[in-house]
Amino acid sequence: MRIGVFDSGIGGLTVLRALREAVPGHDLLYLGDTARIPYGTRSPITVVRYSLRVASYLVDEGVEALVVACNTATAHALPALRQAADTLGIPVFGVVEPGVNAALAARRGGAIAVLGTPGTITAGSYQRAIAARDPSIPVFAVPCPMFVPLVEEGWTDGQVPLLIAETYLGALRGKADVAILGCTHYPLLVSTLAEVLPGTVLVDSARATAAAVLEALGPGDGAGTVEYRVTDNVERFREVGSRFLGYAPDPVSWVDIGPASPPFIEP
Repeated sequence: MRIGVFDSGIGGLTVLRALREAVPGHDLLYLGDTARIPYGTRSPITVVRYSLRVASYLVDEGVEALVVACNTATAHALPALRQAADTLGIPVFGVVEPGVNAALAARRGGAIAVLGTPGTITAGSYQRAIAARDPSIPVFAVPCPMFVPLVEEGWTDGQVPLLIAETYLGALRGKADVAILGCTHYPLLVSTLAEVLPGTVLVDSARATAAAVLEALGPGDGAGTVEYRVTDNVERFREVGSRFLGYAPDPVSWVDIGPASPPFIEP
C-alpha cells in the first residue's frame, strides 16, 4: 500500500521514522511543504488551504492512505481532508487523536499537559479531544515556540534548551501526570524535557500515530520503499532531516504544488 505522509516541513520525519518501524511493508511517500513553512504561525484558513493542496497532490501521485504528520494541519484541516478523501475511499490519519489516547492510557488520575506550537495550542484540538473523553481532567496547554528552531539547529541538549524548557515548563513541575509532545519536533528534546518535568510521562504523538496506522492497515508485506519530496530547499531538508532520522533522507526531489483539484476543494 502506498501511504502519503505530509508536514509543513521537516518535523514530520519523526512520524515517518515511527511508520517505518511500525509498517515496514508499506511504501511511504513523504512530502515536506518547505516553501510554506511554518504552518504553526499561519491563520487557520491558510493552513486548510495548504493542506488541501498537499493532499490533492499526494492523491494524484497514487497514495491510498494519508497521514497528516503535522499537529497544526491536523488541528485545523483534518475534517476537510477527511471529508474530501472519504469520497475516494482513502483513510486519513491525524496526530491528535492517537496522542490523546496514549496520554489517557498513561494518566494516573492527575492533569495532562499539552506542549505545542502557538498554532496548535490556539486551535485547541488536543484540549477538546481530552474534554470530549473526560471534561473533569485538568489540562495545561503550553505554547513552546522556541523548541522548533532549537531542534532544527541541533540544540537539543545542554544549557540553552534546558533554560528555555525551564522557562516554558518549570511551573508545571509536579502538576501533570502526562505531557503530550504536540509537535513533531519535540521528541528530539525528550531528554531535556524529562529533566525539567521529572516523573511526568512524555507521550510521543508520532509513535502513537504509527501505532494507529498499524492497527488500521497492518504492517504490509515485504520491504516497503521510502521517497521524499519537498517544495523548497532540498539541501537543507537533507541536512536537517538527518537529525530526525539518524541518516540523510534519500532520494529527495523538489516538486511544485498547484491549486487543489476535486474533491479537495479549497475554501
